[in-house]
Amino acid sequence: MPDLDLGLATDWDEGDTHGRVRLRQNQKYPSSPKKDVLISSPVSIELCVNTNYSTSQEADKIFFTTHYGCMKKVIGVLDSQGNLSISGRLMEMQNNLSYD
Repeated sequence: MPDLDLGLATDWDEGDTHGRVRLRQNQKYPSSPKKDVLISSPVSIELCVNTNYSTSQEADKIFFTTHYGCMKKVIGVLDSQGNLSISGRLMEMQNNLSYD
């Protein structure tokens, strides 16, 4: 699958000026044939919800999911009122958050 070029970010003139969706080599397992999905842009990533300006909040959510074994788990939900719900527990952050 080639990169999906989202076009020029016209307010950014340094380095890569295009936003992209791409598959990249798995960072944790570099020899694996599986790829990671990467969404990138020069400055930030914007997730839009409720773009049709509906008044019903029930479906206007962004779900953050992961797989744990064969089960798909919701680890976070962001609704269009800005409420963020996170599953799990808070843990003290490590000093180095880079991939192994």
